[in-house]
Amino acid sequence: MRHRRKGRVLGRSSSHRKAMLRNMACSLILTERDDIFYEGLTQADGKTTVNPPAKKGRIVTTIHKAKEVRPLVEKCITIAKKALPFEEKAAEFAVDADRNSEEWRQWRKSEKWQQWCEARAPVVNARRRAFQILRDNEAVAILFEDIAPRFADRVGGYTRIMRLAKPRLGDAGTRAILEFVGENDRVKTKAAQKPAFADDDADTSDQTEDKSEDNANDEASAEAAPIKSPGGHSTDDLKVVEGIGPKVEEALKAGGIGSWSDLANADPARITEILTEADGNFGGQVPDTWPKQAKLAVDQKWDELQALQDHLDGGKEPA
Repeated sequence: MRHRRKGRVLGRSSSHRKAMLRNMACSLILTERDDIFYEGLTQADGKTTVNPPAKKGRIVTTIHKAKEVRPLVEKCITIAKKALPFEEKAAEFAVDADRNSEEWRQWRKSEKWQQWCEARAPVVNARRRAFQILRDNEAVAILFEDIAPRFADRVGGYTRIMRLAKPRLGDAGTRAILEFVGENDRVKTKAAQKPAFADDDADTSDQTEDKSEDNANDEASAEAAPIKSPGGHSTDDLKVVEGIGPKVEEALKAGGIGSWSDLANADPARITEILTEADGNFGGQVPDTWPKQAKLAVDQKWDELQALQDHLDGGKEPA
C-alpha cells in the first residue's frame, strides 16, 4: 500500500528526480529571456547558432513529468509574489545614483539606507528561498522581475498542462505542454458584423412594411412547408411506414413512389411488382398495409397510425 507516499518516482532515485524537476522548472522560467540573450550565441562546436524558443513560457515534456514539476513552479511564483509589496515599499527609500558615487555614499550614511534594508529584508529572504529550490541566479532574477509582477492580481493557477495527441517518438510516451497562462491564451474574436447596404437608410415606415411582408412570407412558407411526423420524418421519408427500411425505400423511389401520398394511392400489387423488379432480395415483403399506413400519415392521424403499427407485426397483419 502507498501509505503517505506522495508523488511519482519516474524511474529515478530521489536525488536524480529532484535535480531533473529543478532543471525543468528553470528551463520553463528561462524561456522568458529577452531575445538579445541569443544574439551571437552558439553551441559547443562554435558554429551552430542557438535560436530563441518558438513560444516563450512553454516547454514540452511527458504528461507525468509535467504534473510533477507544475507544483514546484507555482510554489516559486507564490514566493516571488509575496515579496512584491516589500519591493514596492523598499523602492520608496532607494536611490537612483550609481554605486560608489558621491550621492550613493551619502545615501549609505543616511537613515533612508537603514529603512531600505529593513524593507528589503523580506525580499532577500524570498530570493534565497527561491534560489534554494531552483539553484539558478538567472532563473531567480527572471522569476522576481518578470514573472511575479505578471501574476500579481492572479490567485493561483499560474501554469497549465495541455496533453498532445502525438506520442513521443521512440517509447510512445504521452507528451504534454507545460506553459504559463496568459501568454498563449486563445483570444475570442468578435462575430463579423452584418454589412450595411444603401437600403438600410430607408424610412421607418418602409421598414415596417418590409417587416409585415416578411412576416406574411414566413407564414406562407410555414404553410407550404412539408408535413412532418412527431418523430421528425418528412413526407418523402417512407420509413415512417412500418415494414419499409432504407433498401426498400430506395427501391420504391426508383419505381416512382417517392412520398406518402404516392404510397397511399399505390396498389399493393404494384408495390410488389416494383420490389420484384428491383435489385435485391425483397421476396419476403408483404405491402398490404403500407398504403393504409401512408394514408394515415398524409392525414396526420398519428395516434391511429401508432395504434395500427402496435397491432402489426413487422408491417404485416399478425397470423
